[in-house]
Amino acid sequence: MLEPYVRPGIDDRPDLDKALSPEDKAAVARLAIKDRRRPPEPSADQPEAQAVRLASSATSAAVAAAASVDAPAPDMSSAYLDMRDPMVAANGEKPDARRVSRLNWGFFVASMLVGAPWVALNSIAVPNMAARMMGYDTSAPTAITLNPATGRPLPVATDLAMPLAVLVVVGVVAAMFSMPLVSALSDRTRVPFGRRTPWMIAGGLLCALNTLILGQDTSIVVMGIFWAVMQFAYAMLSVPLASAISERVPDKFRPRIERWHGIGVMLAQAIGLCLGAFGVMFGSDSAFTTLAVIFALSGILTVLILPKEPSSTEQPHVRMDGAAVLGQLKFPAHAPAFARAFAARTLMMAGVGMTGVFLWYLVRFWVYGKAVRFTSAPLTIPAGFLIMAMAVATLVGAALASWAAGPISEKIEEKGIATATVVGASCVLYALGLALAWGLGVWSTGTARENGMIAFALISGFAFGLYDALGLELVMDSLPDPRTAGHDLGVYALANSAGLALAAIVGAILVNAFASSFGYYLLFPAGIVLVLLAGTVTLVSANAAE
Repeated sequence: MLEPYVRPGIDDRPDLDKALSPEDKAAVARLAIKDRRRPPEPSADQPEAQAVRLASSATSAAVAAAASVDAPAPDMSSAYLDMRDPMVAANGEKPDARRVSRLNWGFFVASMLVGAPWVALNSIAVPNMAARMMGYDTSAPTAITLNPATGRPLPVATDLAMPLAVLVVVGVVAAMFSMPLVSALSDRTRVPFGRRTPWMIAGGLLCALNTLILGQDTSIVVMGIFWAVMQFAYAMLSVPLASAISERVPDKFRPRIERWHGIGVMLAQAIGLCLGAFGVMFGSDSAFTTLAVIFALSGILTVLILPKEPSSTEQPHVRMDGAAVLGQLKFPAHAPAFARAFAARTLMMAGVGMTGVFLWYLVRFWVYGKAVRFTSAPLTIPAGFLIMAMAVATLVGAALASWAAGPISEKIEEKGIATATVVGASCVLYALGLALAWGLGVWSTGTARENGMIAFALISGFAFGLYDALGLELVMDSLPDPRTAGHDLGVYALANSAGLALAAIVGAILVNAFASSFGYYLLFPAGIVLVLLAGTVTLVSANAAE
């Protein structure tokens, strides 16, 4: 009987699992190279991710991303610093032209879907619902209690300013801890759909559910509880989105995609104000339903438009601890320049928030404290139209700032003018816009008051846009260590929230303390003082650095 042919070196090789003893296997294992996969960089340490969060967290901060000002975040992991391919993203993907286009349009659409309902909630829907829960009908054709001297409902200011301030502070504190928590949890997500995709979908659906609850007639206490939950839900949607831009976009295409993302955030601001104003004009219940639908679709549509995210199941397991969350809130030590930049940003956001936080109350109870045009129609109709006009004016101003920031940056570099000087001048311009709205509102009547608010929106959009676009260079120069730029930019972004909380507290105190004689009037001069202080701190910081 013929024996099968045995191939030398192939068929006659011994089975090592059977031929080797346990001692031999242990010896071989000691000599073998162990391929330990390194865990990906945490999103809190990614400078580009934190820069995107910074651009998405303020009213006109997206101008800095949309403008052509060369002030990138110092990213020590950039492909341009070594021999890696800049066409390959941080997660290892190398997208072709079609996938790059999907990334570009996906993040552009996502910025509007995520940002617009959030702006509508913060600026119009929640303040209006808080007024309803306090027993006031903001659509009433006449004021509730009028000051005989001015004809304005000053007791309304006393009753409504403080509850709104409490809601703002509750939201700021909840967001301060929600964002680091979601960032750490999404970094450690290991599922076949990718580590960011499940969070965006679930975050959108949870935002929709909370929006529907916020639209119910409950109480201020219940509203405050669900407003805190809403901060966590929105963090589930926004934080993974910012991280995805940093991880999925190659360095080669990042400036273009971040610019379009910034344009989307600018458009979201205007669209959100228009959505909120239109909703309260014809019933706040429908406004919350519309915003809930947009939130529910935001995460789903974003995932469908973007290319499929790679699986994260092979990602190494990283233990979760408190340092991964609380460490993101640690202020950098021995960094006086950074501390001054943080203080300037806080003061600037407080000045902006004086009118931004109380925008709906300013328009409804200050500009339209009594029936100016309509005698029988709800006063929310003219107030809503004015809000929409201000939204368009702010967008135009921000777009002009985005267009002019690049040439201005080049010109001041040629002339040897300090960037801090131009940033300080933008603060003065913003203060002039506040003074214009204040003056026309106090000493004028009729349409002059409305035109003053629209002019203020145009000027403030341009001034704040320049402040962000040109001030970004000062922020990058103030970072104490390029190796910790991601962490430090994340801490710097907290100045936006701190400024809004300061504006809410100071504004509510002023409105309540001087309700019998001034009411909402003092919000404008208080904003002027804070904005000028921000410019002063910026100039002092620049002189100290020299």
